[in-house]
Amino acid sequence: MSTIETNYVVKASEINSEKELITFLNSDSYKIISNKKEIINKVVLANFFSKQLDRSNPKSLQLYKDALKLSSDIKDKNFLIWFYTSFGFYYYTYNDYPNALPLFLKTSKLLENNHDKDIIDSCNILKLNGFFWSTIEDNNKSNEYLERALQQCSTNNQNYGTILNNIALNYIKLNNFQKALTYLEKTKTAAITINDKVRYAKALGDIAYIEAHRKNYSKAISLLKEDIEISQAENSDKNTMFAQIRLATIYVETKQYQNAKTLLLDALAYIKTKTYLASNELDIQKLLLQIAVHEKNDNAELAARRRIESLTDQIILQDGVEAVKMANWQSQKERVEWQLEAEQNKAEKSKVIKWFLLAVSLLLCALVASIYQLNKRKIRLLKSSYEKQILKFKLDQVESDKKLQSTNTSLASFKAYLVDRNKHIDDIDNEITKLRQIGKATKTLSAMEELKISHLVTDENWNKFKEVFIREEPEYYQYILNSFPGLTESNLRIILLNRLNLNNLEIAQLLGLSVDGVKKSKQRLRKKFDNDDNFVI
Repeated sequence: MSTIETNYVVKASEINSEKELITFLNSDSYKIISNKKEIINKVVLANFFSKQLDRSNPKSLQLYKDALKLSSDIKDKNFLIWFYTSFGFYYYTYNDYPNALPLFLKTSKLLENNHDKDIIDSCNILKLNGFFWSTIEDNNKSNEYLERALQQCSTNNQNYGTILNNIALNYIKLNNFQKALTYLEKTKTAAITINDKVRYAKALGDIAYIEAHRKNYSKAISLLKEDIEISQAENSDKNTMFAQIRLATIYVETKQYQNAKTLLLDALAYIKTKTYLASNELDIQKLLLQIAVHEKNDNAELAARRRIESLTDQIILQDGVEAVKMANWQSQKERVEWQLEAEQNKAEKSKVIKWFLLAVSLLLCALVASIYQLNKRKIRLLKSSYEKQILKFKLDQVESDKKLQSTNTSLASFKAYLVDRNKHIDDIDNEITKLRQIGKATKTLSAMEELKISHLVTDENWNKFKEVFIREEPEYYQYILNSFPGLTESNLRIILLNRLNLNNLEIAQLLGLSVDGVKKSKQRLRKKFDNDDNFVI
């Protein structure tokens, strides 16, 4: 590619206003081969509309597709690297990884054995390729491109700190936290050098992630608060949102639910203004679900579950975990095919080998598609089954509570209610045991354990039970209080439940204790009041 063409592309990347766009498109100062100039102009227009609308849009997509058709006649490898990266990054920006993948694979093939200094806008192009491979979890390949980008980028370039930051993120994903911290400190230094406050804030947020992973929550919270303060001051709404979600995650982990909810609702308000942040909203809704379960807010819990299901279906084949895995698998498959192609070129060009490779490739594609669909269906069925099971337990719990409220409350009805609760706890325990044996479905296991806790005797239920007990057996209750001073509320619970002829296992389940714990409590009571012949437990 000529110097004139390179300058034209670089000039195109600097356009920020409609006036600059019109001036650029009407300029005749660049004498470039017509089809290349037409491709560049279409990319410039597509990016301009994309920035103006801040979303994927039909007009930008059509311009890129038209440019792609024109590129079929282009033989200039460095020009194609620039174009495929630009188009691929358009899809990547709006989290459409399956459509971005083929374009970055084309670029990856062209970048093999290429002189980086010949690439148009080499620092930025190599950086963008590094970003994509990091997103689909090929972190080593990502760092390969990012290290190459560093060699093409001056230290006072804004890209320099960005590249250092993303190398650190790859090392975090590879669980090499010490190396990640080294690059994050370099990122901070680079950001200070060029006064890039947002990049400095991002580095603080990534250091906070490592500290949170190490359970240093106090330090992580302090760093994230500083990240948010800087990001808000610099009007970086997107980075503010990321930091808020990270901080809310720590608050949920440390049971600071109200602080978490405030941050999550603020982040959610920003996300609602965008069309391409579904995966971030999914993270928020999962945290809001945990908070709703803790607060026993059935309406909020139901709303969160419904939104999670809707978002999961929306992103599963675009920017969700499954999409990333499929994109990663496809990239590995493409590389194997490149190796096979290279070996084939060395050997005799046999039609038999060509047909054989084609058949194997088609069979592999069919097999992968079948496995993917089966796994997807299995995951959905399991998820649906677990959610129905949890819902049934909750409905049983509600029915049991209603039944107690609708009867003339008596010790007999309370005993029936407590026996029913014990049966529900037994059923939940059985499901928890099954889930632990499977070794998966950790979120469902957590939901089951939360559900079990909700079945224990609450302070509210206990106070109601005491009222009924005092009403029906006032003499026994006063006898216990007057004859055995020093009884704690815990002692009283065991004595009164024992009076209903509940066995040790039933008492243990209702109070959230072990059977041995109940036995020991009774033994201590007997020992404490062993001089009183009337004390029977």
